[in-house]
Amino acid sequence: MYSFVRLFRYISTAIISAAAILAISFNVFAITLTGTTDIHDPSTIIKDGNTYWTFGTGGGASNFPINALYSTDLINWKRGASPIPANTYPSWISNKVPGFDGNFWAPDVIEMNGKFYLYYSAFSSTSGMRSAIGVMVTSSLNNPNWQDLGMIVSTVDEGTLNGQPVNAIDAGLYRDAQNNVWMVYGSHYAGIFVRQINPATGKLMNSSRYPVVGNNYAWHEYEAAQVKYINGYYYMFVNLGECCMGNQSNYYIVTGRSTSPTGPFLDKNGKSLWNYGGSTLLMSDGNYIGPGHFGYFYNNGQHLASIHYYDGSTANGWPARLDLLQMTFANGWPVFNRNFSIKSDANARINGTYRITPVHSGKSLDVENCAIANGTNLRQWSWINNSCQKFIVTRVDDVWHRISPANASDKAFDVNSFSTADGANLMLWTYAGGHNQQFRFQSAGSGRYRIINRNSEKCLDIAGASTADGANLYQWQCVANSTNQMFTLQAQ
Repeated sequence: MYSFVRLFRYISTAIISAAAILAISFNVFAITLTGTTDIHDPSTIIKDGNTYWTFGTGGGASNFPINALYSTDLINWKRGASPIPANTYPSWISNKVPGFDGNFWAPDVIEMNGKFYLYYSAFSSTSGMRSAIGVMVTSSLNNPNWQDLGMIVSTVDEGTLNGQPVNAIDAGLYRDAQNNVWMVYGSHYAGIFVRQINPATGKLMNSSRYPVVGNNYAWHEYEAAQVKYINGYYYMFVNLGECCMGNQSNYYIVTGRSTSPTGPFLDKNGKSLWNYGGSTLLMSDGNYIGPGHFGYFYNNGQHLASIHYYDGSTANGWPARLDLLQMTFANGWPVFNRNFSIKSDANARINGTYRITPVHSGKSLDVENCAIANGTNLRQWSWINNSCQKFIVTRVDDVWHRISPANASDKAFDVNSFSTADGANLMLWTYAGGHNQQFRFQSAGSGRYRIINRNSEKCLDIAGASTADGANLYQWQCVANSTNQMFTLQAQ
């Protein structure tokens, strides 16, 4: 039954309108997505320059093998070129997925080391259940130069568990608190698993495989998994029910969480998702039918979720459409909110070496005594134009950056002990990729920026708004119009 439903899903996708308009009358929305919004299985939303992209299941091998949508405001969407040209596919697929029809399923995208990696699924049921996940890379989404890197996993190589094959589809890419990259994948049958990805190659880091969701022998048909690290937890989002049946779909999203990127993921009742747990998060509501395939995008302090759904007010519910929801948290658990406004993206994306000047004092951030040891304090000092006052800013993950002194490039700004408290000290420490070592540059207008820590969401601050040499750099709750929390950047 599963294979038939999935095949019906993608045959139907191939005939959907290329310019469906999202017009929602059944729930109060603060936003209405417009333009081309027809998509199954929307990926993580990712930004390249001033353009947002999401990728989804294809509309047919002779049309667009991978669906690509783009927007400059998250509201109006257009279709871009398929990363794989029509009627073609990488040659390695024929061996691993005999009978593949050239239509790709459920891609996901992640930026690693300044390049964009797109993970895609190939499936065939004509020679028994065969599937595989591959990856391609480009240096730009706006002006792509896609290069296929080959296979990541396949049913042929993954084998079976409890007599069931590992279905190698539905890749979901995510980072842990140390900036390591992981891939969750699988669907129905043997369950859903996690593997570590090497960010230097886009391929598997090692042979370790972690079972996390499903153990599907008992007909708990989980699929479309994604994980996101937020506020100290790894949240698993995954679908149950039947997708891709238009207004007959009963798809819905459940969640669990873990303190480890590899699980176990437990629901609100403490039940593991590997043993059929999962707290219901989003399900059909009136004409809002079959929501599923969670993706994530961080937007200027907002946690946004992308999903597809069916509009029950249309004939048969087709096509599946893109939706954006805001995600908040209650007692540590995610809650979806449809009534919100999208904030403008005020976050800069920066690479280069800079003098960083507190606006209120006109001095410069400074490494105390030009020391390079772990734990060295950070402060402000009068500009003397040395390497201890010049900082290498490197974008590591969309809006997030590491900040390293030119005199010790292996070190980085670090919030002491992952603290989220006001007054937690900023110091140097060997860069390990933790969220306490990553920052976003939020525009405060007139060429000024707030520098906000990823772990705490607090602003870098000169203690006491002092203008004196040696005044300490720490973090504090962001306060509007506080010039001791604003900085200018001068290229060096």
